[in-house]
Amino acid sequence: MISLTSKQKGIFSIEFAIVGVIFSLLFVFSGDVISKLSFKGKLDRLSFSMVNILKERTQLYSDDYAITQEQVDLLVDISSQSLGRTIRSFDSASFGYVFESVTFDSDNNPTLTSFSQSGSGISCTVGSSLLSYQNLSKVTTWNRQTSLYRVTFCYNTDNWIGDLLGREFRRVQSDAVMIGR
Repeated sequence: MISLTSKQKGIFSIEFAIVGVIFSLLFVFSGDVISKLSFKGKLDRLSFSMVNILKERTQLYSDDYAITQEQVDLLVDISSQSLGRTIRSFDSASFGYVFESVTFDSDNNPTLTSFSQSGSGISCTVGSSLLSYQNLSKVTTWNRQTSLYRVTFCYNTDNWIGDLLGREFRRVQSDAVMIGR
């Protein structure tokens, strides 16, 4: 009778190596997903906060509903400092933004204003124009069409699983849309 155990020496080591590689890839994938979800949550909270400030700025700047480059620069500075405090390895060169507003004139004709990253940083891509959301705008009790605002933030994160698979999985992006006053 031939012993099967003598013919299977070393099989355990091979199986352990294969399972070890699979578990290692699973841990790297999980860590990458958790890291990106953490960044996404931070960008979600920040874009929502900044679009709320953008909406409420009419309380500070009277009835001027159009956003200006100076206002955008101030909000980007606040956002960068906030991310720098919450993300230890924050790099402003990996951060990008798009600030948009749709305002309406007295004939309810829409005007799109957009400010995006220029200089150092990355370009965020926005799927559809804020003009396509103008059905969200409502008529106020003063018979004026409300403005719409959207803030989009994007950040290039570490590419853990992408480096192993030879693909690019860096960009995390979040946007928030708000109806103005």
